[in-house]
Amino acid sequence: MFEKEEKKLHELKKEYGKVEIPSEIDVYIRSGIRKGEKATRPPSWRIGMVAASILLIIFLTTIRVSPAFANYVSTIPGMERIVELIRHNKGIMSAVENDYLQEVGITREEDGVSLTIDAIIVDETQMLVFYTIESDSNHSSINLSNIKLHSQSGEELVEYGMSYSSHSEVRKGEKVSGELRVTYPDGMIVPEKFSFETGININEIEVIKGLDFPIDVDIDKFSAITKEFPIDRSVEAGGQSIYFEKMEIHPTRIALFLEYDKSNTHEIFRFDDIALEDEKGNRWISDGSSSTDDNRIVMYFESNYFSEPQQLDLVFSSFTALPKDELEVVVDLEEENIIKGPSDKRLKKVWLEDGEKDVKGIYFQIEVDPKDHNYFFSLFVSNIFDANGTVHEYSTRTYSNIDGTNLYEQGMIVDTDKMVSPITLKIAEYPARITEEVKVKIK
Repeated sequence: MFEKEEKKLHELKKEYGKVEIPSEIDVYIRSGIRKGEKATRPPSWRIGMVAASILLIIFLTTIRVSPAFANYVSTIPGMERIVELIRHNKGIMSAVENDYLQEVGITREEDGVSLTIDAIIVDETQMLVFYTIESDSNHSSINLSNIKLHSQSGEELVEYGMSYSSHSEVRKGEKVSGELRVTYPDGMIVPEKFSFETGININEIEVIKGLDFPIDVDIDKFSAITKEFPIDRSVEAGGQSIYFEKMEIHPTRIALFLEYDKSNTHEIFRFDDIALEDEKGNRWISDGSSSTDDNRIVMYFESNYFSEPQQLDLVFSSFTALPKDELEVVVDLEEENIIKGPSDKRLKKVWLEDGEKDVKGIYFQIEVDPKDHNYFFSLFVSNIFDANGTVHEYSTRTYSNIDGTNLYEQGMIVDTDKMVSPITLKIAEYPARITEEVKVKIK
């Protein structure tokens, strides 16, 4: 069974095995990073052919242990590209293996570009839309734009969050796939029939508008019921109190509800290694997304919905934090000097850049830990206050690492000529850490 599919994958693996990795690939990656953020979510970089080679190895392994997964590979067009997108998330992979994915297969073509909605996954917290774009010309970038969801009656659905993939250096005839993630608040339900509308940006200009995809959701397929586990426990780590309220397990992700005690001396930014761990040592890690309301946090993890562990613990050993009385940074723009900053002196220097709009702004150099080299965080919140109390907002962040060091540079693109010195910034995230082993029993 599945001999044909396995043979085909072996043949493809041989072809991909011949692909050479460009020696200058690091330069390309750093160049992309320096371009900064142009969306609410950092762009995703892919090394297409290399990733595909790794993906095929995963396929070959999975076929032997999961007939259901092999069936998807052989029956759904573009499934191998979908798996390339989700292979780092064991919860979504498990959902697909358990038939928790609906094929759509609708294609629209216009001006030499085709867009196919390949498949969707829906649960009570979010919807994942997998798509493929192909063009008959080369483009430096090609992305979805002006995305809207409509009910069957034509009413636009609102109050949902959205993030999606970014595609650069797309070649003629190359199929590039992406994932659109639509998150919605409690109580919102995706209609059984809805319309997905999108435009397409080519080289950062919207050249195609209003491509419409009517989608019927298979309600029976996506009828899984949320599993809820109360925790109701406070733990102390590094002198900081954290209350864990409950955990909700959905087919695509787990929601962990927690709250930081307002009397804590430190502002907690991010957990380094928080995970859910079962009795066999299997771990489900944070997917990097969260929502915040004052001190109340909802943190999301890979889902173990289809795994049914007998025992489950929440574990972590370190998190980034900074004393609350050190969150303000004051800068003298005229002298390019830090007047006030965190006492650990990780903020090394500040300087101004003049010139074009995409480089003019304020730049900081900060010392990070080795584990932060590939983590690009936002050092400051978006509002900057000058000496007159005027609020300025920066439009873009740029990032870079200084090779061979633990120094990291971040720039905020903003017109400093309009600011009255000194200015005050508030730290949004900082690489100082508190370390302590913590384990919280869930079940």
